Amino acid sequence: MKLSTSDIQFHNAHLEARPDGSYQIARYPRDVLNQMNDGARRTGIDSCGAEIRFHTTAPTTRITLSCEHAEGEVQIFRGPFLCETVKLEKGVPTAIDLTPNDRLQEATDDILESGGFSTSVWRLLLGRGSFRYHFINTFGHSLRAPRPEELPSVNWLAYGSSITHSHLAGHPYQASRLLHWNLHAKGLSGSCHLEPAATDYFAKQIKESNLDIITAELGVNMRVWYSVEEFTQRAKYFIKTLRAAAPGKPIVLITIFTNSAHYSRDTERAGVQTQIGFDNSLRKLHADANDPDLHLIEGTELLPDFTLLNSDVLHPSPSGQALMGHLLAERLRRILPQSID
Repeated sequence: MKLSTSDIQFHNAHLEARPDGSYQIARYPRDVLNQMNDGARRTGIDSCGAEIRFHTTAPTTRITLSCEHAEGEVQIFRGPFLCETVKLEKGVPTAIDLTPNDRLQEATDDILESGGFSTSVWRLLLGRGSFRYHFINTFGHSLRAPRPEELPSVNWLAYGSSITHSHLAGHPYQASRLLHWNLHAKGLSGSCHLEPAATDYFAKQIKESNLDIITAELGVNMRVWYSVEEFTQRAKYFIKTLRAAAPGKPIVLITIFTNSAHYSRDTERAGVQTQIGFDNSLRKLHADANDPDLHLIEGTELLPDFTLLNSDVLHPSPSGQALMGHLLAERLRRILPQSID
């Protein structure tokens, strides 16, 4: 088994040894998840947005991965450039061979290295599902983790619902590619409840992962189950705790994205009024803070076209996610302009 933090970087990941000698790749540590709701305990071990990164001189590298409970999608990048997408059969350890594309060398070094990631770095982006790492073989060639200068200089943590958790074509992934930022994807499908355990974990991550900016899309998973008062209390704790941990760093609150509750035929149905209350609460917390580094983005401005939702009129379609990624990148570029080379 080849596993060393000096050899491989498991980005946005917490590893847990399994009885068969493999390592589960989760986005949240187990002790944090055990303090959260049952949905978060499941979605927090989903690997979507985790990455396996390394540098090697090997002409061919073989890495073995598997995915529990689902067919797994792995996007393979050489630096910022997509090489291929591989599908893993559910539960089956699969060996993936990685060979650099010689055509990359046809372009000049300055343009090749303009995307935040060095083209000497292999990156395996893991999609939805709980992935396991089994083995890597460089056939005797060197292997090391990427150096800081081979990675983007800006670290961004994105927290939110399934719309943030999404998939590898979701808006945070689109935006991070446009911005050339290092994304720490912490969305929790159906279970983003602004829990103190999550807030405390993010505050710790600010130092451990050298975070530069945090975005938080808040409210949609809480609108049926929580009162406006409880939402406000948790949002206050979120803002206060992260501000104490990250003086002067941007914290970006995002109100609920466009969905049918904004245009409901029945304004009294479950969740409609609390959605209004949650959004108003975030607006007031932002205004009252009088903090130039606390920002507010209206979710409806990131998805201005209602018809770019899926037929559940809640989740964005692929076109909707792409538009949201573009618009969010524009807003974040204004908030942190010095980060763009």
